[in-house]
Amino acid sequence: MGHRNLSLPRKMLVFLFAGFLLTAAGCRRPGQTAGSRDIIEPQGKYLDVAERLEEIITHEMAAKGLSAFSISLVDDQEIVWARGFGTADPDEDIRATAKTVYRIGSVSKLFTDIGIMQLVEKGELDLDSPVTEHLPEFRPENPFDKEITLRQLTSHRSGLVREPPVGNYFDDTEPSLAETIASLNRTKLVYEPETRIKYSNAGIAVLGYVLEKTQGSPFAEYLKKAVLVPAGMENSSFEPEASIMEKLAKAYMWTLDGGVFQAPAFELGTAPCGCMYSTVIDLGRFLSTIFNGGEGREGRMLLPETLEKMWTLQYSGPGVKEGYGIGFGISELDGHRRIGHGGAIYGFATQLFGLPDVQLGVAAVTNLDATNSVVTRIANHALKLMLAVKENEPLPALMLSDPVEPGLAEKLRGHWESGERAFELILREGSLYIMGPGFAEVRSAGDNLIVDGRLAYGTQIEVKDNQLIMNGRTYKKIPPPEPEPVPKKWLGLTGEYGWDHNILFITVKDGKLHALIEWFFSYPLEEITEDVYAFPDYGLYHGEKLVFHRDAQGKATELEAASVVFRRRTE
Repeated sequence: MGHRNLSLPRKMLVFLFAGFLLTAAGCRRPGQTAGSRDIIEPQGKYLDVAERLEEIITHEMAAKGLSAFSISLVDDQEIVWARGFGTADPDEDIRATAKTVYRIGSVSKLFTDIGIMQLVEKGELDLDSPVTEHLPEFRPENPFDKEITLRQLTSHRSGLVREPPVGNYFDDTEPSLAETIASLNRTKLVYEPETRIKYSNAGIAVLGYVLEKTQGSPFAEYLKKAVLVPAGMENSSFEPEASIMEKLAKAYMWTLDGGVFQAPAFELGTAPCGCMYSTVIDLGRFLSTIFNGGEGREGRMLLPETLEKMWTLQYSGPGVKEGYGIGFGISELDGHRRIGHGGAIYGFATQLFGLPDVQLGVAAVTNLDATNSVVTRIANHALKLMLAVKENEPLPALMLSDPVEPGLAEKLRGHWESGERAFELILREGSLYIMGPGFAEVRSAGDNLIVDGRLAYGTQIEVKDNQLIMNGRTYKKIPPPEPEPVPKKWLGLTGEYGWDHNILFITVKDGKLHALIEWFFSYPLEEITEDVYAFPDYGLYHGEKLVFHRDAQGKATELEAASVVFRRRTE
C-alpha cells in the first residue's frame, strides 16, 4: 500500500492468525500541557462519543487480533479526544498511547502534494506545465500526444505505472529517490494521461523529486521544514529520526498459512508517497490546520483558496462526487463533503478523514497489516458520532458482529454453488471463513451472517432452508468438484517468486493462471502469449502485464510483474 492505495479498495483476501493479547492502554492523567499528554481526555459533549468508541475499538481489536490502536478526534481547533489502546511493543510491555508513532503509508502523499501546492502559490511551479520542465531527464516511454503534468501526478491521472522498477514496494535495498525516478525511464505509460485514474506510487515519488531538485534540498528535510513544522507536527518525519523511532510501534504481518512475523522496516525508494512517520496527535494538528484555512500552530502552511482547489475533483464529469482532487480523496458522508486519505505500509493501516464544511475530523491507525477495513469503519463511525453531537441528534449505533455459533458453523462448512458461481465455507481455529474470489471471516449479525474480517466488511448471508442467499443469489451445498490437472504449458510457471517479506505466488484455479501478490491480492491472469499475461481490469495493477522468463528447460526463473522483477524462490 505506501503505500498501497487505501482510499480505494485494497486487498481481496484475509487470513486468520491467533490474536495478540490485548491490555488496557496506560496513560497519564490530565493536568499536563497538551503537548506532553499521552492521552487527551474528552470533555462535556464528547464524553459519550469517547465511551461509545472505546467499546467499539476494544471489541474490534479483540475480534480482529489488533495489538495496538490509536485515535484522535478533532473539532475545529481542538483535539477533543485522543488515546491509544493495547500494546505498541509487547516484548517491552510498552502500551500504545496518543503519542505512539506509526508509519502512515499513503497518507504521506497529502504532505508531498501540499509541498507542491506551496510552490504553486508562490508562482515557482505551474500545475499544468510538463514535468520535464523541472526534470528534463524524466523520460518514460510515452506513445501518446500528451505530456505528463504536475496536476496529473497529484490526481493519479498521469498514466504512469503503479510501481517503479527500482525503489518499489518490494525493494528492500533502500535506493535513493534519484535512482528510483531514473528507473522509470525503463517503463511505458499504461494509459494516455488524464483518461483514467491509475493509482501510482511512482507518480507521487516524481513530485517529491521535483521538490528536491527545484529547492536544492533533500526531500525529507525540505518537506519537514516547509509543511510539517508550520502545522505543529512535532513527532512526524519522512525519515527515521532517532527521537521518532524510539516511539515507533512494532508492526506485524501474517501469511497464508496463519503465521505471524514482525513487519520489515526498510525505507522505500518512493519515500514521498509512503514513508512518513507520525502520531494521531500530529495528524489531529494537521486537520486543525486545514480547518483553519491553512494556518498552523507554527505558521501558515497553505492559503484557504489553495485548499479549496485541492478539494476539487480533477478530470471528472458532471454529477461525479467521488474521486481525487489534488492529493486528497474526495467523497461524501451523510451529505457532507469528506476529504482525506488512507494508508498502508508493511504492518500499518491508517485512515485520515475530515469534514471541512463542519470542521470535524478523525485520525486512526493500527499496527497490523491489511486491517484498513477495520480502521476505516471505526473512523467513519467516529465522524457519524461527532456529527450527531454537532447536530444535537441521538448517537447512532454501530452493529458489532459475533463469532458464528459452533454448531451452525459446522453445519455450513463445505462447497456452495449457484450456477457458475461458487465458494467454500471453511473452519479455521473455530472461526468460519468464506473462500471464493477472496477470503474473509463470516460472523453472526442478528438473524443473519455477515462478512466481517480484517479487510472485508458488509456482505450479508441469509441462511434459509439449507440454502444460503447472498447478493440476491441462492446457493446450494454440493460435493466439491475434483481438482483439475495443471495444463502442461503452465507447469514451468507455477510456484513462488520474490522475497521473504513479500512472496508472489503463481497458481492455477478455475482454468486460469492466478497471481497472488502482496500477500492478499489474488488476480486471475488473461493469457496474451504463453509467457505474457495481463492483470484484470481492476485492483492494484490494472492495465499492466506479467511476463515470465524461462530457462532452456522451460521453467520460469523470474517474472516481471508490473515492471517489478520477482526471482523464483528455492522450493
